[in-house]
Amino acid sequence: MTPPTVSSLIRLVTERLTKSGIEEASTESRLLIRSAFGWSAIEQFTNLDDTPPTKHLEVLESHIRRRESREPLQYITGTTEFYSRQFSVNESVLIPRPETEQLVSLAIEFVRTQNIGDPKIADIGTGSGAIAISLALEMPSAKIYATDISGDAVIIARQNAENLGAELDICKGNLLDPLDGQYDVIVSNPPYILSGQLNSLQAEVRKEPILALDGGNDGLGVIRPLLANIKNKLKENTSAVFIEIDPPVEHKVMQMAQSQFPHGKISLLSDLSGLSRYITIEHI
Repeated sequence: MTPPTVSSLIRLVTERLTKSGIEEASTESRLLIRSAFGWSAIEQFTNLDDTPPTKHLEVLESHIRRRESREPLQYITGTTEFYSRQFSVNESVLIPRPETEQLVSLAIEFVRTQNIGDPKIADIGTGSGAIAISLALEMPSAKIYATDISGDAVIIARQNAENLGAELDICKGNLLDPLDGQYDVIVSNPPYILSGQLNSLQAEVRKEPILALDGGNDGLGVIRPLLANIKNKLKENTSAVFIEIDPPVEHKVMQMAQSQFPHGKISLLSDLSGLSRYITIEHI
């Protein structure tokens, strides 16, 4: 039976999500309804006392069941926010996290502090393209390149670039392999979860692509070859690397970075939770 109002529908969906262990059930119920009905937040608010459109209830039921199975909300709605923009996502790409926005800010700050005109920047393992596209839109004069080993991820990244009006080159290939020449800045949010910890991750995270999560037995399976080869891709003067890492491997990553850049300025920066989350290498 169709609930008498949208408000009552929100309550029913909230109850179902709560029973499935969804912590933000009230907020997510509203988002699922908006997605299924094709409504904005304002449209949902102005229709609270109206009867829900029956033609969309089947889509909503599908959304609810997917969320009850702990599929990430972002995959169901098909979008997520990153650096104040909406990006399309699906099961082919990692869902961009708020802490990853700091990589964008770090790259921008370095370019502006060093007064680099028309910077050449590469994003390694771009996924949805969130980092690279954000950099391209924040610094229109920059030449941005992005790589990903997943062909499906490259398709999503290119779609996002087109939808958001960003100009950049997105290539399929492993890590640094597709890149030619040298760069002012290289950024990356590589896979860094230890293989042995994958099964203990939150149910939603386990539904994201393993390729974008699995950092190998020691969490360094991707970071190690990235750091081993990155120096050749940097300009000799005034260049930098910014990589997101997992806190448990911070000391090993620091050791590798110091080995590759014995004269570089290497730092660990914390995220908003106070955890070591980024390694920065300034090659000046």
